Amino acid sequence: MTAPIDPTARRSSPRRALVSACIGNVVEWYDFALYGAFATVLASVYFPSADRHANLLATFAVFSTAFIFRPVGAVLLGRRGDRRGRRQVLSLAIILMSVATAGVGALPGYVSIGPLAPVLLLLFRLAQGLSAGGEAGAASAFVVEYAPANRRGWYGGWIWATLALGLGAGTGAASLLAWRLPQGSLETWGWRLAFLLALPMGLVGLYLRLRLDETPRFRAVQRAHAVTRWPVSEALRAYPGRMLIGFVLVAAASLTFNTFFIFLPNQLVAELGVPLSRALAGALLGLAVTAAVSPALGRLSDQVGRKPLLAVAALGLLGLTLPIYLLIRRGGPVSLLLGYLALGAAMSCFVLPSFLSELFPTRVRSSGLAITYGVASALFGGTAPFVNALLACDLTRWACLAGRRLRSAVVEGGWTGQAAAAVVGGFFLGFLAGFLIAG
Repeated sequence: MTAPIDPTARRSSPRRALVSACIGNVVEWYDFALYGAFATVLASVYFPSADRHANLLATFAVFSTAFIFRPVGAVLLGRRGDRRGRRQVLSLAIILMSVATAGVGALPGYVSIGPLAPVLLLLFRLAQGLSAGGEAGAASAFVVEYAPANRRGWYGGWIWATLALGLGAGTGAASLLAWRLPQGSLETWGWRLAFLLALPMGLVGLYLRLRLDETPRFRAVQRAHAVTRWPVSEALRAYPGRMLIGFVLVAAASLTFNTFFIFLPNQLVAELGVPLSRALAGALLGLAVTAAVSPALGRLSDQVGRKPLLAVAALGLLGLTLPIYLLIRRGGPVSLLLGYLALGAAMSCFVLPSFLSELFPTRVRSSGLAITYGVASALFGGTAPFVNALLACDLTRWACLAGRRLRSAVVEGGWTGQAAAAVVGGFFLGFLAGFLIAG
């Protein structure tokens, strides 16, 4: 059975749908970014030990669990989006994300409730993963399905921009609190303010999303009685090649995002003693560049096509990943500025929302997008901070690939960067090969 269509319902204009969806997207990714931005603080609150590397590694392990649950959210919410509509999924996602994020802000630390604290932190993080698994696909499908055919890149560019803007808002809130508050106050209560703010922000986003109508293209599928009963299996069976291309693209983008915007700022603080406010400000700059430039490049893709811009992004990151890493790793104000400026410019060329949305037909678009985003992010994005932390830790304590006492100055500066560059480069080469095969 499909949901009944109310013929008297007031239809949303494409611009109104875009604005409302993007505001909700900012709120959603603001919530998701806070955990990574406050990783060093959460490590001391919920995983106290004498070893700061152990604290950070445990925090990144919990960070990864949200991505592991993103495919679960993708299947559950993606299927619901193709069965009941994108609007309903967007509303469910923002409720789940806001409640889980505010729950972290209200959660007592290890000192107060012992081992129950990290267990509850893990549960809240899992809820965030379920929400993000549905949000990524539903938001892209919703906006692109409202867009005129010749402006899908422009509309999709705003989804990419507001994803970066939401991540930047979370990073910026953390940076502001770290700058204005003493370290003791920040770790005791200051960090909680950013998490608790998620609740009123979520209510605003929910209000806007509830006022939207379903997309015209999904309503057309409903009117034609063409809603599929098993959209997930149909997407996997009918479009495996397209899902593979999308998977490689999302894996590369997610790996880059989480290495440079989540892992690196926290590594700079934990290992090099860079002030948290400075490290986060650098990451914020890169996200601001991506947010500012993405809509214009999305509009350009409407004129020249998606593939040229994606190729520029691929080749740019392939050649610049290691230099950017080494530049940021120096930790100075100028090196952070230059490194994140270059990274933000390269990331803005990823016109993924419009390109990926066009890979799938309306009847399975929500499921196809959600699974592509969710699986690739789980395998290569969410694990990136944890794997990088393992590569960076000391052999005598973790039996990892190289110990601090064994590293030369060159290895100390670039070991993790070389590993990240090799992985990212491999995926981009796979992505380019996929385009050649696809014609």
